[in-house]
Amino acid sequence: MEVLLDSNFIISCVKKKIDFIDELEKLGFKVILPREVLQELKDLKNESYHSDRVAIDVAFEIFEKRKVKKMTLGNKPVDVGLIEMGKKGAYIATLDNAIKRSVPNKVVISEATNNVVIERT
Repeated sequence: MEVLLDSNFIISCVKKKIDFIDELEKLGFKVILPREVLQELKDLKNESYHSDRVAIDVAFEIFEKRKVKKMTLGNKPVDVGLIEMGKKGAYIATLDNAIKRSVPNKVVISEATNNVVIERT
């Protein structure tokens, strides 16, 4: 099973100190970071006023250390690419409501237990 990471999921996990890559791997997932999401994180980090810059830096360190696999979604907006991959059967780790409504298999953060959980619709 593959899980594709979305930028808001990554930032939230880092801020909540959730070892999301380890948790996802324990659930049997192969973690994939879309290059477009990586670029989105770089763009957010370069916005000097952005409050998540430290979390983004930590995320980059995690991806480097854990050697997270990367792939491209193609020439389309990030959300559209994630939704397309989700409809083809990939799990999408996101907090974005539009994406969550559009894909059957998703991974979200449980506020109650402060860890990642699988949702299927």
